[in-house]
Amino acid sequence: MDFKEFLRDVKEKGLLKDLVMELLRDDEFYMELSRYFVVFGNGLFLRPIGVVRHGYGDDFVRRSLTGVEGVVEVFEEYMDGLRGIDGFSHLILISLLHGVTREQRGVLVVRPRRLAIFGVEPSELPEVGVFATDSPHRPNPIGLSIVRLIGRDGRFLRVSGLDLFDGTPILDIKPYTPDRSVRVEDLGLPDWYVRLWRRVGGVV
Repeated sequence: MDFKEFLRDVKEKGLLKDLVMELLRDDEFYMELSRYFVVFGNGLFLRPIGVVRHGYGDDFVRRSLTGVEGVVEVFEEYMDGLRGIDGFSHLILISLLHGVTREQRGVLVVRPRRLAIFGVEPSELPEVGVFATDSPHRPNPIGLSIVRLIGRDGRFLRVSGLDLFDGTPILDIKPYTPDRSVRVEDLGLPDWYVRLWRRVGGVV
């Protein structure tokens, strides 16, 4: 019996719920499932609506200053949700950082290592709270990326500026609109960030 036949048999016997609950009770299965799905105790279930495709290795993406070009594949059952998206220049991607381990989810103090790709020595990076950084190592490994929409072919969105690994599940897509923008003159930054940003030639 192959896996699809097994699932069909489980559903026909009305055992699907029991199977899911058993998988969630097992720590090893739960950790594997949680790499792709978010399940809450109150029954709320977040299922990915798409996936990132670009073929670049993880290290290449990490070292990229401006992100990479790739495709966000939206699953067929969610294709209608793309109506009206054409014409937006930028999109907000909400992703599930499925490569983050249980140990990494327990990290609360980090060094903002993203600044290192701009030339800051790791020893110069201060230790700050994870919520003051965009580190992927955080209690709830949810990513937020702003990408440029280059084009669309049905349910496939071609984008640039991706800072997500190949195969990253996408939980949601939103348009980047003027009401979400912050004027540069209104943007405030802590002293430690200003110092490092100026260190790499940034203007604040």
